[in-house]
Amino acid sequence: MPSTFNLPRWNLLTAVSLMLAGCGPKPAPTAGPAAAPQRLSAPGGKRVIALLPKLINIDYFDACQRGAAKAAQELGVTLIYDGPTEPSGSEQNKFIETWIRQGVDAICVAPDQPKTIRLFVRHAQAQGIKVLTWDSDAPDSGRDLFVDQVDEKVLGATLMDDLAHQMGEEGEWAVAIASLDAANLNTWRRYAEARARERYPRLKLVATVVTKEDENFARQKIETLLNAYPHLKGIIAFDSNSVPGGAEAIKRAGKVGQVFLTGNSTPNKMRPYLKDGVLESFYLWDPRALGDLTVRLAVLLAEGKTLTNGMAVPGYGPITLSKTDPKTVIMAAPIRFTKANIDQYHFGI
Repeated sequence: MPSTFNLPRWNLLTAVSLMLAGCGPKPAPTAGPAAAPQRLSAPGGKRVIALLPKLINIDYFDACQRGAAKAAQELGVTLIYDGPTEPSGSEQNKFIETWIRQGVDAICVAPDQPKTIRLFVRHAQAQGIKVLTWDSDAPDSGRDLFVDQVDEKVLGATLMDDLAHQMGEEGEWAVAIASLDAANLNTWRRYAEARARERYPRLKLVATVVTKEDENFARQKIETLLNAYPHLKGIIAFDSNSVPGGAEAIKRAGKVGQVFLTGNSTPNKMRPYLKDGVLESFYLWDPRALGDLTVRLAVLLAEGKTLTNGMAVPGYGPITLSKTDPKTVIMAAPIRFTKANIDQYHFGI
């Protein structure tokens, strides 16, 4: 079914200004207890939710922001949305530290380097701030909740099954991925590779290329990959920039129909490639819904509510908790986009 997540027009809430720009690195916080900071004063005593993407100014996270702003407006809370302009765990931590000092009610972080945030999570929680991860997890950080856009094992297996089918279940294949640190991308990658080993013995993984969350760089790396492996038949690209970068590389190399591609990306980037037959399919979820749900869950946690499987979240609907981790909410099944259905979806990206 097409997405029914409806985004009416609204004015973005006025964000609390940050004094971070132009400042040098700040000393890391200590994990020990400290006096609770003065809570950030929002208009009308509103709760303040801080949302930290891996990086700003890319269409995927822009869509997440729009969904988050919708939820914040409906709930009457103040939303702060900010982050680094390039993927950087250390830069993300500066934002977290600033928000801890400001005394926000909840911090929602999509960690680029999950191992680096543990100390900051503990410090925030010591001040009574709820910490959620979203889009990407940091399971060893002690976070209060992870909002997972899809079941990770299902997505990894689905991507591998799709590519294997297109390849006739034999031949060389490769991985394109933004970073080897991003927890969500690499979890999906590991599940896809495990699926290949279990189900497709005639498939051979020959290379993994790192594309740095940059579409043009991804194109260049995949062009090099195609030259290095002339018999390559398939590529799974695990991030929104690697898929269009890979599609453009295949198109320029004249290998449409010879090298098959799938992965996770956004409709507007991929629509022309689908319609031109450069690839058969790609996958995503509604990122607006991810931002929306993350803010709604952050508010519930800040209010001291306990989440249960199947409970109805006001303004959203029932939620599903992971069977293996009760502190993980699984949002939805992945959507398979094809030439036949892509025009049914309008995420604004």
